[in-house]
Amino acid sequence: MGSVRLGELALLVPLFLQPGLAPGLAPGLPLPAAPPTAPACTAADRVSREDMLRAMARHGAYNLTATTTSMRFGAEALLALVASHRRPVGGRVRLFVDQTDWFSAHRETAGVSYDAMSAAAKAGFEHHQDAVVEYGPDLLEKVEKGPTPLQVLDVTISWPDSAGAPSSFTYRDTLSVPRVEVHDSRVIQFKLVQYEDMLLFDEIRGISVKPMGFLSAIFALVGRPDLKQTRVAVSADQWEVVRGQVKVFPGISKTGTAVIEPGGLGHEDVPAGRADLDSLRRRLERPVKLRYRESC
Repeated sequence: MGSVRLGELALLVPLFLQPGLAPGLAPGLPLPAAPPTAPACTAADRVSREDMLRAMARHGAYNLTATTTSMRFGAEALLALVASHRRPVGGRVRLFVDQTDWFSAHRETAGVSYDAMSAAAKAGFEHHQDAVVEYGPDLLEKVEKGPTPLQVLDVTISWPDSAGAPSSFTYRDTLSVPRVEVHDSRVIQFKLVQYEDMLLFDEIRGISVKPMGFLSAIFALVGRPDLKQTRVAVSADQWEVVRGQVKVFPGISKTGTAVIEPGGLGHEDVPAGRADLDSLRRRLERPVKLRYRESC
């Protein structure tokens, strides 16, 4: 596994639901002992727009419409939704998140116009990327390395597989640092794992990224690297430290770390005098390996 510097901030691309835990975020519940086999799938409970608004209202003091902070915003809102929803009893619970309601609630929470929303949020809305969130005690099969997480969510983002529907789409975010081209497949899947001191987006499938401008030459031979994993930790004053990993060739991956100000401006290096951010950076480098059970 290698490291990459010039393209590090390109790893901060958003998913549909635009981690570190920000102060005030409701903690996850401890994981009880898992049953030996996964339960049968159940119908997903539709999340109301009002519940989305309440979940989003618990955000920290940071820019809610920047591309660089969008993953954090979505993760915090999802965890708040799960915390306020019913608990699984010996099985799993599935939530359906409608994109139209999500985008409307996000825009109302941010208090901005449509044009002021991030390229990621607008692309998700225009392609109607709905989400199904699955959670329950048996999703985590085994902790092979690292601490035991507080909670695991299985997230699937997609749009209907109807006649004439595209299999993927690409959008360009010219306001991110650096500017990036993001490619979304029709079905995106990842595990959202909550720890006491960070969030982990694991086993990401269906997203690839490529920086634009002078950085594009670095990725000319590999095309659009597939995003594999992202880890995020948040400082007391709302700065984010993000560690991302992309797959560039079979069996070859690259990692990079970036720092994001509360306003959304990204940096490739920890600013001088910020020992707390450097401590978070080192913490994100610890070995973590989890084994999951299949989703419904």
